[in-house]
Amino acid sequence: MKRLLLIFVTILIVSCSFDNKTGIWKDVADISRDNQNPKTITDNNINTKYEDIFIKNKTFNEEVEPLNLFNIKIDKPIRIENWYEKYAVPTNNISNFFYNGNKILLSRSSKLSKFSTGRLNSNRNVLFYKNNLISYDHKGTIFIYSLNLNKKIFEYNFYKKNFKSINKKISLIINENVLYAADNLGYLYSLNLDDKSIIWAKNYGIPFRSNLKFANNQIFLANQDNVIYSINSITGNKNWQFATSHTFLKTDFENNFSLDLINNDLLFLNTSGELYSINYFNQKINWVLNFKSSSPAGDVVLFLSQPIVHKDNNLIITTEKKVISYDITTVSKNWDLSAESNFKPIITTNYTYIILRNNLLICLENLSGKVVWSKNIFTNLSNKETKKNFQSIVDFKLVNNEINIFSKKGYLLSFNSKNGNSNYSSRISKKGISSEVFFLKDYMLFVDNDNKLLKFN
Repeated sequence: MKRLLLIFVTILIVSCSFDNKTGIWKDVADISRDNQNPKTITDNNINTKYEDIFIKNKTFNEEVEPLNLFNIKIDKPIRIENWYEKYAVPTNNISNFFYNGNKILLSRSSKLSKFSTGRLNSNRNVLFYKNNLISYDHKGTIFIYSLNLNKKIFEYNFYKKNFKSINKKISLIINENVLYAADNLGYLYSLNLDDKSIIWAKNYGIPFRSNLKFANNQIFLANQDNVIYSINSITGNKNWQFATSHTFLKTDFENNFSLDLINNDLLFLNTSGELYSINYFNQKINWVLNFKSSSPAGDVVLFLSQPIVHKDNNLIITTEKKVISYDITTVSKNWDLSAESNFKPIITTNYTYIILRNNLLICLENLSGKVVWSKNIFTNLSNKETKKNFQSIVDFKLVNNEINIFSKKGYLLSFNSKNGNSNYSSRISKKGISSEVFFLKDYMLFVDNDNKLLKFN
């Protein structure tokens, strides 16, 4: 009897496997678990350097007045037409955004979705393509909201009912007219934005946990075990994969990619504190920087960081303890500063701007790492209520030569980029800010905590 029961259960499991008829996706013909044997990169004879970020140096915590304001020149503001990926560009860095600058609210949409406000869905991925907002809700429904028509023009959910109860976290990227999406269930799929049809969908088995990058018909992403994948954007099949060090300690920091398109290199910082440079044409590993360390007692120390950013050859890594500048080509360290960064840095041609956890806004010289000036962001605020209610920072950008800091509670603080002096402070959204702040064409846009899109001129 037990033997018959075992046979029955085995047949039942096999019959319930993912296939073209019973996959969890609706209206999709190609839903496959990718069991092929892809090319695997090996890490033999690579240049590995270890960086001890836990050397006890005094954390930077002082205000510094600029010596010569006339020497501080930054890049001209650039006008963005579309927002194809998280952080807008392959390098994760835009030096200076163009914006009309009036800060006048033009419109507030109806609710984009009934989005869960839980931790999993905070600061979700939002893109803009051909004057449309593209995002998703916690049930996995991809939707398109038209800025011209002020309404949704498309929404579609790929999951069957038994998967809708699971909160989805989806990473998005657009190339030409195709949207690529990777989720925390291990699925990767592509959607044609012109005819709204599924091109392909794949099951990779392990939840994805990274931003997405695109180059040379390859999609780059990583799973929660710190395995890097190169995926053929046309078929959804693996080109190659590479396993980096896995950590069982989970933090809010996710695997992070940036692209050096000049040298055809993929830069990858994983949750274990390893930074890789891989040529995505020949799959050669150029170098590895290792920021892992352990405490004097031998315990593993959690690795925390902000997303990596670079401009030209200048790569900035912000760990929990340090801000470090490297030359991407020679992998030589330019300088480091003992400081705890609170957000992704902004790199201009000659200067780097960083906001620290001790509320210091600092300007660093790119060549030497010298602190040109530093100011506490609350020092010159006349309104004490702003400081009291400010809460955590959700975004930090250079806009029209001014440094803008946005808070979760909807406050905007603006500072002079030459000396750090306060120029403007106001609460621009009573319902807070729950997305990245976008500067598109002549407008500023973001999603508030009621899941409504706010548009300013």
